[in-house]
Amino acid sequence: MKKRIKSSRIMLYIFVVIAVAFTLTPVLFIVSNSFMSGVESSNRYTSEITPINMQNLNNGEIHFVEFGFLPTVLTFASYAELLLNNPLYMRLFWNSVLIVVPVVIGQILISVPAAFAFEYAKFKYKEVFYVLYIIVLMLPMQVLLVPHYIIANLIGTNNTLFAIILPALFNPFGVFLIRQQLKGFQYECIEAARVEGANNWHLFMKIVLPNLAPIVASLSILTFAEYWNVVDQAVVFLKNPNDEPLSAYLSYLIQGDGGMVFTTSAFYLFPAIIVFMIGQEYLAKGISLSVVVK
Repeated sequence: MKKRIKSSRIMLYIFVVIAVAFTLTPVLFIVSNSFMSGVESSNRYTSEITPINMQNLNNGEIHFVEFGFLPTVLTFASYAELLLNNPLYMRLFWNSVLIVVPVVIGQILISVPAAFAFEYAKFKYKEVFYVLYIIVLMLPMQVLLVPHYIIANLIGTNNTLFAIILPALFNPFGVFLIRQQLKGFQYECIEAARVEGANNWHLFMKIVLPNLAPIVASLSILTFAEYWNVVDQAVVFLKNPNDEPLSAYLSYLIQGDGGMVFTTSAFYLFPAIIVFMIGQEYLAKGISLSVVVK
């Protein structure tokens, strides 16, 4: 029996290692190649024969793309070029920040009280409204782009970042996630506080809100990940390339300076990696608490 358990654990560890390897390989490839010079990158990752890569070819041979993790010469020149000589890239980066920060803060300010109301308020057809609300969560984002575009035109937010931010503030995912945790909260505590004379404001601020820190942190991280990588909404709502987030602009880089693709991608990865490293414990704890169903 012990041998079987040990064998199962070994198989599980092997599976985890393989899964981690498949997940991290593209990230490591991007980061390592970001320290490659633009000339080397352009000559490695092209199917065309250039004056540089043809030196390794015999007559009649075809040049193939040369994948590799390690650059021939380690250099920070691409990062210097990105940070000091390309104001457009930095502007697009800050466009991403201007999208994700209001969305994360707005999601918290709206989702937490809305989930509290859906769970503890008593009004007719509450569950019907909640089901209709959650149906929006099940719809693909592409289905909602057309009505969002029409509304953005009506209120005059099209071609601005508000066309992306405003619909994101009312994403029902946060309400669903937080209400799932509230379902596991001790209802007796709420009733005892009401007997002592606490109103809904005191219940929310003094009892419920202090216990929501892990799930709020999880919501913040998940919302950050979703809207840090926004692409479709940017392509639909923003006509001026200078107003786009960097996530949408990355696809254009390969058509221009291919040497900057890895550097810009790695630079764009760093904030997401930092956020997940800081909040990984909160994310795991918050998700585990949110699976409670009454």
